[in-house]
Amino acid sequence: MGLNYRYYICVFSTKNMAVYTFAVLEKLGYKNFQLVSTPCEIKAGCSYSIKFSNIRYLDILKKEVKKIGSEIEAIYFIERKGGKRSINKIVT
Repeated sequence: MGLNYRYYICVFSTKNMAVYTFAVLEKLGYKNFQLVSTPCEIKAGCSYSIKFSNIRYLDILKKEVKKIGSEIEAIYFIERKGGKRSINKIVT
């Protein structure tokens, strides 16, 4: 039986921007974010994204990104059901 999951990722234009944004979130005490490698289907190369499980966390992320002058390139919803992974871009 395959593993099922659902989560969101925010992709940044640079690896450094993702790492810096994650460090700021961590410093502020937010525990619901994870720094992950961006899936190849979304962006080639060694890029990082910020992963979170609940869409409500997007508001927190957007607020902090704006404060530090960072920029979100895109947001995706990733889901795996019955062995099939789907990646959908979210328009915000």
